[in-house]
Amino acid sequence: MPELAGVREIISASWRRALEHRIDADEPDPIFVADRDEDSLLLRSAKPILDNLTSELSDHPVAILLTDADGLVVSRSSPDRALHSGLDRICLAPGFSYAEESIGTNGIGTTLECQQPVLVSGFEHFNSRLAAFECAGAPIHHPIRGHLVGVLDLTSWTGTPGPLLLTLARTTAKRIEEAMLAGAGARELALFREYLASCRRGSGAILAVNEDVVMVNNHAQDLYDAADRAALITHTADVAGSPTPATVLADLPSGVVARLEYRPVHHGSTLVGGLFRVKNQAVPRRAAGPADVRLPGLAGSSPVWRQACAAAEASITGGNWLVLTGENGTGKTALAQAVARRHAPGRQIVLDCAPVGNHEAWAHALADEVSGGNSPAVILRHADTLSDDGMRRLTELFTTWQGAPPDDAPAWVAVTVGEDPRGTEIHNWLMPFFAHTVEVPPLRHRIEDVRRLVPALLARHAGNRDIEVSDACLRQLMRLPWTGNVRQLDDVLAQVSRRRRTGLIEVDDLPAECRTVTRRQLTRLEIMERDAIVRSLAANDGNKERAAADLGMSRATIYRKIRAFSIVP
Repeated sequence: MPELAGVREIISASWRRALEHRIDADEPDPIFVADRDEDSLLLRSAKPILDNLTSELSDHPVAILLTDADGLVVSRSSPDRALHSGLDRICLAPGFSYAEESIGTNGIGTTLECQQPVLVSGFEHFNSRLAAFECAGAPIHHPIRGHLVGVLDLTSWTGTPGPLLLTLARTTAKRIEEAMLAGAGARELALFREYLASCRRGSGAILAVNEDVVMVNNHAQDLYDAADRAALITHTADVAGSPTPATVLADLPSGVVARLEYRPVHHGSTLVGGLFRVKNQAVPRRAAGPADVRLPGLAGSSPVWRQACAAAEASITGGNWLVLTGENGTGKTALAQAVARRHAPGRQIVLDCAPVGNHEAWAHALADEVSGGNSPAVILRHADTLSDDGMRRLTELFTTWQGAPPDDAPAWVAVTVGEDPRGTEIHNWLMPFFAHTVEVPPLRHRIEDVRRLVPALLARHAGNRDIEVSDACLRQLMRLPWTGNVRQLDDVLAQVSRRRRTGLIEVDDLPAECRTVTRRQLTRLEIMERDAIVRSLAANDGNKERAAADLGMSRATIYRKIRAFSIVP
């Protein structure tokens, strides 16, 4: 009975949401999440404050709980053994979610929904098992960015003066926010000091980056225009947050290949960001002279892609066999096939080594196919997956080919291996037969090629249909990290072309994983939740209230989730 006389509006509204979520009113069943952030700024800043508060309340039956922005309990302290056991019985413990959609009306979930301090007493809890408790929650906001980062909740037995609990929760939450500001300020100050020191030591382009701050010196602004600077900042995401130094090559819109030398910056034992010293690797495309390398069936004109294509062509024109390395899905096999079509236009034999079982029979069959004449080009995928026996058989075959007359040997041999085949036997068995190794760059290192790849890949799936990608959609595709490289982009366009038969592809037509730009790795549960929100928003023409209603969540929850998952409107 949400409209029961005498019930506060904030509670009756929460009851209505709980009914919409179909929350069990008798037995609590909160969601448990094993994977949670144990080293967040919130937890680090709150720990000394909560330890001190626990000491001050040691003679009182009060539990001190801290949650993240999704209502997931990340810390709990309770000096009273009876209260500790009572909270265990209702699963109000680290790892459990006390968001409203999980447990109904309570001091944590309702505070998150309303984003204001909330006291929930006894029977006001939606679940009857929680009626024995008094809960006071206060929101905690990020002191710099302003978004909600968690809740400080004080829980005791019913009958404890609730207004006092709520006041204490408010003041403690404010103290945590102040500690977060001091911690964030110390982090930024440590990064700023290193940035100034680096600027004084050299005259090159310097970037300093962490979650909240990007600093760019005057040299970087003089050397690179706005588009290039944006690309540089995007490329810093590849290594930002790493505790070890690294180097990244960045293809900039102007055609320059920039080398970013990353150095992590620490404040004490805490990683606070990183410094990037930027140097040019190549002159701009407009001054480079040679035209783009053009190979049949391939698209892209970025400097690193052109370099990889040119190196592969130099191998075959020089009469040398070739090893192509790189991440999965970068297009190693496609590059080998394109080079062979252009420079050895006869028959091609393309085989995948990964599923081979009987290596002796496989090697004999390959030898017979090559000796049939016409000197085919042989391209072997995933050569580094072969066993020792497979490597030995292939080595024997290579030795035979190199000593055979031209009609009984392949015109050219190329093999593809993973990005780091060290630790396998490939270096001992196969590498001596190959004069050249070419690394095929990942798509995120040549992101400007997406402009040419999208229409080329889409044409394969669309056939004769008139279909193309809007500018907004193309910009969104260029913002994504593409961890699966060109293969992932091709899969996305295949999905889209099956749903959108003709016309213009918009951002709304993209799969859920392409509608977000968050760099954080999502859990399996979060991925399911994100995809459901994206589908509901699409079905309701972007109307968040109707989408929330369809999903059984409140308007405040869906707004919070959209921000958390960085879902593109």
